[in-house]
Amino acid sequence: MLIPDSDRVRAQFAKTAQAYVTSESHAKGEELASMVELAGPLEGRAVLDVATGAGHTAFAFARAGARVTATDLTPQMLRTAQAVADERGIDNVTFRWARAEALPFAEDTFDVVTCRIAAHHFEQPTSFLSEVARVLRSNGLLIFVDNIAPVNRELASAVNTIERWRDPSHVRAYSVVDWVAWLAEVSLELSYMTRFYRRKSFQSWLDVAQTPNKERWLLERHILELPPAVRDYLQVEVVAERLETLSHEVVLLVARRLVT
Repeated sequence: MLIPDSDRVRAQFAKTAQAYVTSESHAKGEELASMVELAGPLEGRAVLDVATGAGHTAFAFARAGARVTATDLTPQMLRTAQAVADERGIDNVTFRWARAEALPFAEDTFDVVTCRIAAHHFEQPTSFLSEVARVLRSNGLLIFVDNIAPVNRELASAVNTIERWRDPSHVRAYSVVDWVAWLAEVSLELSYMTRFYRRKSFQSWLDVAQTPNKERWLLERHILELPPAVRDYLQVEVVAERLETLSHEVVLLVARRLVT
């Protein structure tokens, strides 16, 4: 019997929620400051953070003065993020359960929608973007960050295989070409985009997902035996015949809802 992707996501993140609080790339990723800056003045503005995880993006926007609503599919993640907010005295974030593809908000509700390092878990990314366009006010912004895959099919397949092996809740990393096309379909106009690589310790990357020990060894062997072109794309670094670090390509983009 196949397990629906949403059930796999809930199961995975229920057990790893606390790990995401301290995950270096989630808690302190350099793009967080860029996202806040790209949003412009935030004092009193309504921001929706979709798939908030441990709440790092929501907290960054709250500290800039926004009124933030943070949603997630996994109740344990929401409880963890709420506990962090309480501990840090952040009182301008409201947490709410929601699927990214069916947001429980009225049209024209938010000035900014954010989504960071999460969309590769979504079952229907195009439905997510349709929902974003629906809940954004005219001229509102989507500020989006996620892992991406190359257009090249062999490379994309290798990237997604590795991601799914490490974390069974991974659905698919898409290409920039996919995201730009989907934005246009829902009248979200791309206004800014940058791509960069995020280098990670292989073992720390597995720690966040709590990958079982046996799978760690098998995945390491798999990566080290990939074709040179794939290892080059992943920027694989080997030390003493062990996989030390690898990199993931990430996109940061901003899109504006066209005035209707």
